[in-house]
Amino acid sequence: MGEMMIRDLINSIEKIEIPSADRRFGITRVLKRYDGTPVYIKDVDGYQVIGNLCNRDIIAKSLGVPVKDLMKHILRSMEREKEGELIINNTLKREYIEDPPSEINNYPIPIYYPRDGGPYITSGVVIVKDRDYGVNASIHRILVKGDRLVIRMVEQRHLHYIYSKNIEEDGEIDVAIVIGVHPAILLAASTSGDITFNELKYASVLMGKPLELIKCDTVDLEVPPGEFIIEGKITREMEDEGPFVDITGTYDKVRKQPVIRITSLKRRKDPIFHALLPGGVEHKVLMGLPQEPRIYRGVRNVVPSVKDVVLTEGGCCWLHAVISIEKRTEGDGKNAILAALASHPSLKHVVVVDQDINIGDPKDVEYAIATRVQADRDVVIIKGAKGSSLDPSINEDKTTAKMGIDATISLKKNREDFIRAELPEDK
Repeated sequence: MGEMMIRDLINSIEKIEIPSADRRFGITRVLKRYDGTPVYIKDVDGYQVIGNLCNRDIIAKSLGVPVKDLMKHILRSMEREKEGELIINNTLKREYIEDPPSEINNYPIPIYYPRDGGPYITSGVVIVKDRDYGVNASIHRILVKGDRLVIRMVEQRHLHYIYSKNIEEDGEIDVAIVIGVHPAILLAASTSGDITFNELKYASVLMGKPLELIKCDTVDLEVPPGEFIIEGKITREMEDEGPFVDITGTYDKVRKQPVIRITSLKRRKDPIFHALLPGGVEHKVLMGLPQEPRIYRGVRNVVPSVKDVVLTEGGCCWLHAVISIEKRTEGDGKNAILAALASHPSLKHVVVVDQDINIGDPKDVEYAIATRVQADRDVVIIKGAKGSSLDPSINEDKTTAKMGIDATISLKKNREDFIRAELPEDK
């Protein structure tokens, strides 16, 4: 079976090694300099730190699939989520050291940017349990304030729903935060499924093997054995959370958010802290990858010949999509645009291209727009749609204009006029 540890992956990948960095802006400088490439920092106040861990290539490697098949592997795994296997293995608890709650202030938790509200946990997988719907695992930014935490809960997400549903009746909610886990668990926790969707079972399917869990000591939860485990209670108490940099690289505002009271703090011997750079490639990929299968499935319902979907890094892996289709009837491109916008409501701009365009190459996509688009015929604009709260240009009433570009070759044209010249292969 084998326990899935982040350190096994770290040892198997190419990475930039840095002797040391300061947790106040120093980690940020290093991660920004090598954004998209894994960085291992040997010493941050006596701890090891890994960052930029999850790009498309490494996630694919960690799941044992070619990167070109990653999106479809994710889609198939989501459809088989209930088949995931979870196994309790409490012998793994022997590998942990218990710390007092105040020790969290000595962990290498970064202050990423000058206006941040304080040190932030950005890669923590937050695990709660609801008596009706079961386990929920998700990722949220968490501000460290002394030996208390303040967690940002987005109103539309399941954690906020579970919190609101249970807090009045129970007064406090059991929670565990696991830092330093396998990319499959990070990817699963970043996925938005139905309220009954079990992210931990889904992680098991992604990996193609059972996922081992350990029982917590002070809360009624079972969690993956990460590098750090924080147990606690989400309370009714609210404190200021923010400012903090979001996926667009701009500061989000300050809000009153729930306080977590720490009840237990554990770490492995010589743990590796995972620092996830706000607005970096890793942040974007983990947010965007789980949305690509949803868009693909939505488009497939109306254009069965859809080939691939990518949320682009330039669009923060959230606001811009490129979709490849095999165009069979006039209008397929526009139908794909409308389906994509419906499947991922935060999407702002969509480009649909033919199969001969490499959707992972921005230059190739721009080439399709330049040579195959007539704006008065191929551009669709939808005014007054609900937009993404992550878009700093959104209107005050939270609406936005959305745009789709059908950059496919019109079936009324002679396709031969659009074929690019190629040299024959050398013999």
